[in-house]
Order: sequence, then C-alpha cells, then structure tokens
Amino acid sequence: MICSFSFGQETSSIQGNILDGELFNEPLLMATVSIRNTSLSTHTNFRGNFEFENLTPGTYNLIVQFLGYETIELPIVVSIGETRNIQASLKAKTFNIIGSTASKIASK
Repeated sequence: MICSFSFGQETSSIQGNILDGELFNEPLLMATVSIRNTSLSTHTNFRGNFEFENLTPGTYNLIVQFLGYETIELPIVVSIGETRNIQASLKAKTFNIIGSTASKIASK
C-alpha cells in the first residue's frame, strides 16, 4: 500500500527587478528593497533582482530606495501560494534651490 499526502503551498513570495530610470532602464544594483512595518529587507543583485520568500498571504507595502534617487512605495497583494513579480524604475532626486545668491568677494 502506498500513501501519498499532498500539502498545499501556504506561503507566498514577492520577487522583482529594479531599474535605473536615469540610465536607459539598466538594472539598479544594490538598491534597498524592504517591506514596511517588518524587519524584512534585501538589496538588489547585479541584475537588479530581489526576492522575498515564505511570506504570509496578504497586503504589503514594498519600499524601494537608492542613494540620490526618489524613494518609491508599492502596495502589493499576494494570495496563498502566489509569487508576485514586480518591475519598478527609480528616478533621480531633484532639488529646488530658492532664494540663493552668489556674490564675488573682492581680492586685494
């Protein structure tokens, strides 16, 4: 007699690719990807890829950061046994300088 048990996959995962929106959508290496309100955090690899495994199904807010680029937050919903694939692109931060003046200092 042969017994076989089949267990459904109870966990989910999020994987994705982060691109450099300033450099022809090349992979953005070492961007920080984290899940808000958890201790889960990772960095993208040389291909801009990341992955979070063994997640409880539900709603998550993915935070993507890279020095000098705008931070983005992506709401993600994953179902039981689902692997969500995400692709996002980061843009450089811009700064507005208001009320600055330049003056020449006279030399002797």
